[in-house]
Amino acid sequence: MVSWLLTAALIFAASSSILATEPGKEQESWSICSLPTAQFRLQVPPNLIHSTAATATGCTFQTPDGEFNVEAVLQPAAESETIESKMQKEIELLPGKVDRKKKGDDWFLLSGVTPDGTEYFRKLFTQSGNWVTLRMTYPHAESKKYGDWVKRIEKTFVPFAPPE
Repeated sequence: MVSWLLTAALIFAASSSILATEPGKEQESWSICSLPTAQFRLQVPPNLIHSTAATATGCTFQTPDGEFNVEAVLQPAAESETIESKMQKEIELLPGKVDRKKKGDDWFLLSGVTPDGTEYFRKLFTQSGNWVTLRMTYPHAESKKYGDWVKRIEKTFVPFAPPE
């Protein structure tokens, strides 16, 4: 486990060009997280750090204060899982109301705010019996602060991409 995280950190560091900036600034130099075992490329702002949470994967990042979190994970699909069944399962896992739902042939997106005021964004993609999930959370009260990050991370996220 430690060597895998070290490998992830080295890949992340090798693709990083770090400038200390605040959310929303356009002159940021973002980093790419792509693991040898992953099938995605996740771009993250330069002032995010690797999450130290026990459940964190190699591509899990947060602000130093833990306020903003982003994670990308690869999971095998269950035998009979469809876009519709996976989407319903995710909706049932989310507390509160889902404000935004979108679905394509091989992906779906869910976003909303939990009862405790946490804004969430989830986008799941499926291909060849696997799921790639992009998750972001942050305080709803800070939506303006993190909105540009969320848009850019979603726009630049590449599921089922070969590792860099």
